[in-house]
Amino acid sequence: MIQFNTQAPAEPPLLRIEPFKGMNVGVTPTQIDQSQSPEMLNMNIDERGALNKRTGYERVFPTSLGSGPVNGLYEFVKTDGTAIFLMAHGTKLYKQSGNNQPIVIYDKLANNRVDFFTMNDKCYVLDGKDLLQYDGTNFLPIDPYIPTMFISKDPTGGGTFHEDFNLLGTDFRESFSGNGEDKRFFLSQKGLVSEYIRVQVDGKNIPDTGAFNYNPGQGFIDFNTAPPKGTNNVIITARKPATDMPNKIKKCRFHTFFGGANDSRVFLAGNPDMPDVMFRSGLYDVTYWPENGFYKSKEKIMGFAKQYDSLIVERTGGKHQVTYQIDSDGYPTFPSKPLNDTIGTMAGQSIQIVENNPVSLSKDGVFMLTSSTVRDERNVSHISANIDDRLLKEPNLDRAVSVDFDKKYWLALNGNVYMFDYAQRSETNPYGEWFIYDNIPASCFLELNGQLYFGSSKEGLLYRFKKHSDPRPYNDDGQAIKAVWKSKYFTFGADERKKMISKVFYSLKPMGRGGADIYYRSDKKTSNLLKSTKIGVLDFNNIDFRNFSFVFASFPAEKAIKVKAKKVTHFQLIFENNYLDEGLGILSLGIKYSYQSEVK
Repeated sequence: MIQFNTQAPAEPPLLRIEPFKGMNVGVTPTQIDQSQSPEMLNMNIDERGALNKRTGYERVFPTSLGSGPVNGLYEFVKTDGTAIFLMAHGTKLYKQSGNNQPIVIYDKLANNRVDFFTMNDKCYVLDGKDLLQYDGTNFLPIDPYIPTMFISKDPTGGGTFHEDFNLLGTDFRESFSGNGEDKRFFLSQKGLVSEYIRVQVDGKNIPDTGAFNYNPGQGFIDFNTAPPKGTNNVIITARKPATDMPNKIKKCRFHTFFGGANDSRVFLAGNPDMPDVMFRSGLYDVTYWPENGFYKSKEKIMGFAKQYDSLIVERTGGKHQVTYQIDSDGYPTFPSKPLNDTIGTMAGQSIQIVENNPVSLSKDGVFMLTSSTVRDERNVSHISANIDDRLLKEPNLDRAVSVDFDKKYWLALNGNVYMFDYAQRSETNPYGEWFIYDNIPASCFLELNGQLYFGSSKEGLLYRFKKHSDPRPYNDDGQAIKAVWKSKYFTFGADERKKMISKVFYSLKPMGRGGADIYYRSDKKTSNLLKSTKIGVLDFNNIDFRNFSFVFASFPAEKAIKVKAKKVTHFQLIFENNYLDEGLGILSLGIKYSYQSEVK
């Protein structure tokens, strides 16, 4: 009896690629994960793992302010809700609104990176030369707080220390308790400015028209009539000769707020004359910088970050932790301890807080501080290993700038952005995925009302990144965006066998206007263009009558290409789009292949 095999012959295997992952140049293109890419540009993935061309950007106002980078961006929001957008370029500070050309409001800035912060309804500007104060209308000089250094002093001296001298000013007070007999009152310091001595007795100002005399050499005041008996009833205000001490504060370059569980004080650092020192302000008071409210780190301080109720001081060679405590006398203290002595920070502007974990760029890559409970060299995690081979070859790493936007850490330098998508976690990469963008000349970023802006590193222009829903989102200030995605080099699980690739299936996202040019590369050849696919859904926001389509369906475009690459051991797919105002979205890929003979 003859039996027939009624089963259909087996279909050649199909290698499916979905969901997609990020870029990996840490190993060879044959060793990476099946869904990773050894080379991709201006592409990212969405929450479902589909590939997308990035959106472009547009200029906010039409005319450049001139050559040179934008030095800072800030939105100053007053307590009445008034919002003022500030932009620093060259030696000028501008106010800008809508799409209007910026207006100069101050023209004596140092041409440096500018740092801004707000406290007590005033905006403060650090330019490395001065600490400026802006109330939304005028730039006003800071009136330094006058501390009372001693209280309950006897006329002959002593007393209880009360407040530190103010680095930002020259004046101080001392509070005496008169005894009704002594006319001579000794101050704690000598050589004060004689012309400035001010006296108050029992709440009344005493005119300096002969009622008292100051002896600068001995540091005492002689009254013509002994002040009456009282407790802290004689207040003497004096002035030290002008010194360079205010420059300790004015030359600082960056700030943070810290006070334990609240942001009650400003911390400053970055003074090039004192690179290892940080200073703190008084309680909610930018006019007061206590003389002893400084901390030395023994290494250059690059910036600050916060984790839980701690301040993280990022140094060139490691990390310190500052906490907030109240001592036995009720005074606030800020004890410091080292956290890590090996992984420092080389770019102060690279510091961001990613899901409550400080992230920054070191000489060995991007690291995340994952624990601040104990001093341990393992409390930082290296998160950029997949792209370090590209990132660490960039020049001027110390000039990198960053922003945390849309659950992504953006690190920009030399016109490139290394983007870490920390929402894309997987078993093979527990921290997230990396992508690379180009043609983004960013010197600084600012997120505002859900939009991301950046100042140009080349000239006085401000740009806004577009969203996919915006009209014509796929261009950079009118220029085409080149998007490239390359697959790994597939061996289809059999390095020792030759293969024939017969077909490639792919699914493109529906969009107003998009397309893909498709190539392949093998150990035998690099193909010419296999296929150029265009896709368009009728969208009245993006109508282009040169490529008009009456397609109404919003289903993915399922496509197939005949390849017939024979006797290959390695195979790579390449998708490109370099067309003005065109997007590219890839949902899935499938490669149909069959095994051939063994290699010889």
